Amino acid sequence: MSKYYITQSIVEMVDGRITGREVILTRADAKVDKDSARFRDVRYFKSKLEALGIPNLHVNKYEKKRYNKLLREQNKYRKDNKLTVADLARMQAEADKAFDKEGNACLESES
Repeated sequence: MSKYYITQSIVEMVDGRITGREVILTRADAKVDKDSARFRDVRYFKSKLEALGIPNLHVNKYEKKRYNKLLREQNKYRKDNKLTVADLARMQAEADKAFDKEGNACLESES
């Protein structure tokens, strides 16, 4: 039995250049439900996602090499920047600026 998964193509304009990437939205294995990676079920789920308004969806047949390459590439975009003390100080300064000492919101038009 072949396995299938859903991806989304994302096309962006970065620094005046068009760039594209493909993001995996569903798993290609059937850990929870043994039939969840079948073509019929994946195609049905794709139609549900399209009904929600998610554009540029594709159903792909599972090929280990391609799937793992896409997974590694998309993990590059998930790296989080650590929050530093300087970031917290800047956020505190912005909060102090937005609220006066009594905790009331201070609108810039009133100042």
